Amino acid sequence: MSRRIEQHILLLTATITPLKNINNLSRTDPLQRLRDYEQALEHYVRLLRPGEKIVFCENSASDLTTLKDIARRFNVTDSIEFLSFAGNDFPPTYGRGYGEFKMVEHAMATSQFIRRAHDDDPIWKITGRYIVENLHSIIDTRPHGSALYCNYRDVPKKGWMDLYLMAWTPASYRAYLSGVYTQLIDDPDGRPVTAEHLMREHLTRVRFAGPYRFRKTPKLVGIRGADGAGYHLGGRGKYLLRNVLSIVAPWIWV
Repeated sequence: MSRRIEQHILLLTATITPLKNINNLSRTDPLQRLRDYEQALEHYVRLLRPGEKIVFCENSASDLTTLKDIARRFNVTDSIEFLSFAGNDFPPTYGRGYGEFKMVEHAMATSQFIRRAHDDDPIWKITGRYIVENLHSIIDTRPHGSALYCNYRDVPKKGWMDLYLMAWTPASYRAYLSGVYTQLIDDPDGRPVTAEHLMREHLTRVRFAGPYRFRKTPKLVGIRGADGAGYHLGGRGKYLLRNVLSIVAPWIWV
């Protein structure tokens, strides 16, 4: 009996108009952020392979006209689903991780693409302003049967988990991540931790058994929201270092 072909869904998260005074965010101008999303969406549209879908989910109820124009221009409207809702109804001190995964919860519950997906179909959550240039090499090297695929790091920040890119299936989302946004509030109990630490703590509590590392190092392009620095500048050095260490010293999670 032949193995069923997986349908991959890219879930791009977006906040065009962020909450005022939200924690740890310097890139706040809605026009700048919209341009970031336009550039990234055009990249992923060009990247689409047969059978792949995109869910673009935005949580500030902003106008998505220019983004929908990109889908029309590339004749892929049947492969892209746009969701926009008023989801920024939480205290800004909760932080960006809380807001993003609250948005993920909305997408998982309402997206028609996701609702029609098979329980084993991979959903790739990507922070929508970022371009992962080698996304398909990461997709193609995902261990077969990995229900949840993510990347832990302990250098330079111990107990960290990358949240800009991770994958899950509908079944593993229900098992590990449903409602997780309520646990991703910045600085809980006065501890200086962020959603990246809190997500890893959560997966430890629910006994997620791995894999904990991507087989390919993501090649990232974009402007960091926290400090406005460009991944395509200093980030290239980090990419090269991580890529080399993943080969010669894979036990160092950098």
